Amino acid sequence: MAHVLECRCFIEPFIGGSSGLELEGLGRDPRSQQVPRPKKSRSKKEKDDEEEILVIEGIEVDQDVFVKFDVLINDEHEVIGPDNTEFAGSFVNVPHKHKHGKKIKTMLRLGIAELLEELGAEDDDGVLVTLVPKNGAGAVTIGGVKIEFDS
Repeated sequence: MAHVLECRCFIEPFIGGSSGLELEGLGRDPRSQQVPRPKKSRSKKEKDDEEEILVIEGIEVDQDVFVKFDVLINDEHEVIGPDNTEFAGSFVNVPHKHKHGKKIKTMLRLGIAELLEELGAEDDDGVLVTLVPKNGAGAVTIGGVKIEFDS
């Protein structure tokens, strides 16, 4: 089961770069990217000490637009399908009508350690991350996707 660890909304410009992959924009069709894992084959103690986090950063959207996309994780060697895909979480922007046309920049952080165990992907060099637009297609830009560890 996936747990949302943290979702931050920054009104100021997002500072910092992504060491992950860059996605220009999220259209109507799902987009998949291989995302490298910084460590693999971690011990039980390492897993207890640090949570493996999927970070989708530089999410840019107009604050007055309803946007939703789902995040799916696959084993790097598998074809996407219901029997080998795990739902990691969703991003949702609820419209704010206070200041029209203002863009916000935010990030989404999702714990994926349990998902990797369920997929049998703990020893893989990377995972296939799929973003599935549900609403507001074309209204969101994704800066990058990466995996990091949080203690």
